[in-house]
Amino acid sequence: MELEFQNLKLEELDKPAYFLASLIETSLKQNLFPVLLFSGSMGAGKTTFASKLVKKITPTANVNSPTYTLINQYPIPNREDYFYHFDLHRLKNPQDLEDLGFEEIWGKSGVSIIEWWPVAKEDIQELPFKIEVDFQIVSEEERKITFKSTDINSYPILKDLWEKMEGHPA
Repeated sequence: MELEFQNLKLEELDKPAYFLASLIETSLKQNLFPVLLFSGSMGAGKTTFASKLVKKITPTANVNSPTYTLINQYPIPNREDYFYHFDLHRLKNPQDLEDLGFEEIWGKSGVSIIEWWPVAKEDIQELPFKIEVDFQIVSEEERKITFKSTDINSYPILKDLWEKMEGHPA
């Protein structure tokens, strides 16, 4: 399934963030641990969107880029798990992932947000609930965000939420 939000200014990311937050909250209630795969060029808004998304669920979180730490964690209220925000930009090949242990988190606990995920494609492809989030720069001030998931079809309650939003994207 695919859902597209067009002509968004960076300050207008609330509608797609709200949609994704609704999916996350519902999936966590079902003991599903979503893996969000962010792609797009530098400056496309990946970290800005991650901040808006996390703050929809954890308003007090201080979200910043994990470029140098590779991972940041933000607690999820009333749960024992976290948002795990990964930035794999500095990794050059899949072997760089082996000693980091990220595969012990992805899809097994909380919510994983993975920027620059293709380097980990082999580790991620078999996870049960993934959503690709692609950020495209339309102009200096506008973005297009596309959500894609084939996994959503396996979870009727999430598929229903997705379909309700399909007719109302920005």
